Amino acid sequence: MLARRFGYAVSPEPAATATPSVLGQLDKAAKLERVISTIFLVVAAAWPVIMIVMLRSEMDASGLVWGVVAGEVAFLVIWLAARSQERVRGLGGQGLSGPEARRLRGILTEQPWQVWPCRVELIRDYVNPAALVRVFLLDPDQKVAAVMQTRLQRATWNAMTDGYGVLWFAGDLRFGGALAHPADPADPTVSYASAVPQQPAAASPGDSVVMEELQRQAIGWTFGQL
Repeated sequence: MLARRFGYAVSPEPAATATPSVLGQLDKAAKLERVISTIFLVVAAAWPVIMIVMLRSEMDASGLVWGVVAGEVAFLVIWLAARSQERVRGLGGQGLSGPEARRLRGILTEQPWQVWPCRVELIRDYVNPAALVRVFLLDPDQKVAAVMQTRLQRATWNAMTDGYGVLWFAGDLRFGGALAHPADPADPTVSYASAVPQQPAAASPGDSVVMEELQRQAIGWTFGQL
């Protein structure tokens, strides 16, 4: 594990064991997805009945059939579009989507937290409390070890002075995983992070004093305090 090789702190147990509250965040996202799916299914199932009740006196059988088919196709298109948007931005543009929550459950129950000093760059700011950002995980020489893209709560983004801070990561740096801001170490806010292909690592033009402090935090973090 690269973080351990750099001397950064790694939790002695899987992330979900070290911070059980993260599973509650996953369950909340999955529950919301089930509610939305149920609503779509109920409306789609009710559509034929609605057509027959409202238009049976105005349309012949073939017209009703075509109306039902057109309605069901429209529901399917809307559903697929909603799922695609959900995977890209998350429910409401913030928090975790259902698919993301399912991906993260296995990671958080098997992989430990790694503490990383990082530099964060804003990609897009949403109206709701989230910001799409690119996170550069930094090695002790201030070079980029990996790049992740994720949605951070705006409070987390605002708390990172000049875009620098310490974040927790669980997963594989090649494929992404979970990022968390340890402002509350017992209840960190988790986001899904996808790995971004990068060019050969370049030096990060950061403040050396700030970076030294972040590295001390990453190396000296004690998970036993949770």
